[in-house]
Amino acid sequence: MKRLPQNPHATLLAVAIAIAGCSGGGAKELPRAEPAPVAEVPVVPPPAPLPADLEPAPVDDRADGGTVTIKLVVDARRQAHVTWGRKDLGVAPLEIVRPRGSAPLDLTIQAPGYLPLHTRAFTDRDDKLSLRLYSERDGVGLPGYAPPAPAPSPTVPKK
Repeated sequence: MKRLPQNPHATLLAVAIAIAGCSGGGAKELPRAEPAPVAEVPVVPPPAPLPADLEPAPVDDRADGGTVTIKLVVDARRQAHVTWGRKDLGVAPLEIVRPRGSAPLDLTIQAPGYLPLHTRAFTDRDDKLSLRLYSERDGVGLPGYAPPAPAPSPTVPKK
């Protein structure tokens, strides 16, 4: 058996010649398509830059375009405290004013006798969140809720 050359292009050429030789009848030439004529495209120069005083000012119909207001609505009788990390933001209902486009707020709402509620508020637009708190009895119907395990009773060693 002949050894093929190590050059990949030469190997490909040798394989092509071997296939053409095995076909028996010789290689038939395929008709060649005529290349399409290339149309000339006119070159358009870029528009001249406008002076700074002629460029339109950004449109912002609010005076406080750099901030967003997030309103949290919870029944006032619940006395629900809103916390953002370790910072206590106050008792809901309340409004939070933050810079537009800043990081999202991961808020925790806690009220006595109710399950803690975790929510995320985004700062890309003004928003109003109506929050519903669930008691532990109502929480049984929530998906993924498991009541806390009862604390083990302390055992007194026998003497």
